Formats: sequence, structure tokens, C-alpha cells
Amino acid sequence: MPKCDICGKPTTSHKIEKVYVCHTCWVNRSGEVESMREEIELAKIFADNVRNSGIVISNKLNGVVTKYELYEIMAEYQDMLNNSLFLDPDGTLYIKIESKVSERLSNLIFKFALEEGWPFLLDLIKVYDPDNEEVIDCSTILNAISRMVILTRHKEGVEGIPVEALEYMVKFHEAPDTEWEESFVCGWGFDHPDFRFKEILEQAVEDDESIWASGILEPAFYADQKKAAAILIEFLRKDYVSNVDKMKLVQAVTFYTDAKWDEPDLLPRYWDWKRAVDYGRFRWDDEVERALKDAIEEELADYIAEGQSKVIHDTIGRIADSIPAYEIDFSKEWSLEDLGI
Repeated sequence: MPKCDICGKPTTSHKIEKVYVCHTCWVNRSGEVESMREEIELAKIFADNVRNSGIVISNKLNGVVTKYELYEIMAEYQDMLNNSLFLDPDGTLYIKIESKVSERLSNLIFKFALEEGWPFLLDLIKVYDPDNEEVIDCSTILNAISRMVILTRHKEGVEGIPVEALEYMVKFHEAPDTEWEESFVCGWGFDHPDFRFKEILEQAVEDDESIWASGILEPAFYADQKKAAAILIEFLRKDYVSNVDKMKLVQAVTFYTDAKWDEPDLLPRYWDWKRAVDYGRFRWDDEVERALKDAIEEELADYIAEGQSKVIHDTIGRIADSIPAYEIDFSKEWSLEDLGI
């Protein structure tokens, strides 16, 4: 039996929402009952406001004219995401709010970035530092930064990208989901003279984050495949890098170069970078492709063959799921795409 929320006595006499009050307290402690009723009503209003905040904030974005109005809405968005986790710790409400706001807010931040340039985004970076526990979501800022990184590289060259923006993106190497993926785009600035890209790759491999390292290496190939290939080959030649990590790193060169190339990339979200910068179709330089394939065969052919042997003898298929590219026959012509998981 439920208990009275005031005195603790078992009761079903009176109920306010999900709270029970015994008849004695209902009569003799009416002031406390009224205070309880008001608190419950306020909590209900709070919950309703949070649940509806995605639509409310999305509508507010329609009226944004100045960056200061944008700042206010961004702060409100952070608050509502925080409140959503208070109401719903499993994150379902968080995702619902995010789905209503994220794309439109990302587009608006990017709009102001185009109008005001990098200083606008660098100011946001200072405010929305992921090391600040009060900052709960930076994905919309990362999205705008990702677009500006690619755009700047194509218009001004890599040195036109502020290194602070690239370093900011690296901070999300352990972030959940969307922010982790958006951070891959820092690879477009891999050859910036002030960006410690190879050092970051080294640390990622050492910290068992080779998948993330592969993720930031992939856009480097779009930016300059010859320089990017030299870095990947250097890592494939390193004795201390395990074969498992090497297999993860080569995922950086398994992107589609055939008809599927015309499909929009997943990153940055909400923006077709190929169309935006008129990139055209990626084509491997013959020498670069040959050098990559030679290095992969020399460093990984035996490991892949060993994996193939294990797969043949594994009737359950568990090893097959963990060995990429186990069907490659190096005695025949093969493509870099064949290495994809």
C-alpha cells in the first residue's frame, strides 16, 4: 500500500497526481498539503515546458536577426537539454529536443559564421568549452566549424583555418556519438603548419582510439592524398603499431570512388560539402594508390591471411566479424575499397 507523503502512514485516502496523503494530514495539515499541491503543479509546468522546448526553440529561430539573439537561444537550448536529462536520464527526451533544433540551429550558426567570419566561431569556442561541465552539447557549433574548415581550405588554403578551431575539434575524440563523428572533419586541416596532426594520431593509437584516428585521417585524403598517404604509410611501417590498429587505420582509404561517390557524405551533417566546394569526383593518383597497396600488402597480407585461415575454421563466425577484409586475395587485383569492414 502507498504511504502518506507527509507522515508516512499507509493510505489511499487522497491523491495529488502520484502523491498520496492520509485523511488526517489532509484535514489537520492543510497548509502543507496546499504547498505540496503548488510544488507538484510547478513541477508539471516545468516538465511540460521542457517537453515542448524543441518546438518552442525551433520556432524562435525563425525570428533571429542578430547574433545576440542567437546567443540567447543557444543558452536556452543548453538549459533545456540539461533539464531533459533531469526529467529523463535515459536520454529519450534529449534526443527528441535535439531532433527538433539541431539542424536549424547548425544552419543559423553557419550563416552568422559566413557573415562575420572565424572570429564569430572562435568566440563561441571560448564559451562552449567541452571541459566546462555546464556545457552539455557542442554538436551544432562543431557542425558549423566543420563546414567552415572545409570551405576555408578550398577558398584560402589550409593556413586560413585558425588552428584553435582544429584543436577544439580534437577535444571531442572521446565524446559521444554526434560530436565524436563531427570531430573527424579536423582532418581537413591535417597539414596546417601549427596543427600537431601526427602527434594526435600517435596518441590516439596509443590510447586504443585507432578508429577515431582513421576517422580524422580519411578527410586528409580528400584534402591532399599524397601527403595523407605518406602519413598512413609511415604508421603502417611502425613496428610498435599492432596489426589490429593498422587494420583500423587503413579504413581511412576505403571510401567509395565509384558511382556511390555521388551520394552525400554523412559529415558534416546537414551540408553537402562536395557540392558546396565543387569538389568533383575523387580519383586516386596512380603512384599514391600503388604506394598504399604495396605498403598494405607488405605489412598486413600475412595478418589478413591468418585471419582468413581462422575464419575457415570458425564455424560460429565470431572471428569473421572481427577480421576486416578477410576475403581479399592478394594474388589477384584488388582495390582499397576491399579493405572496408
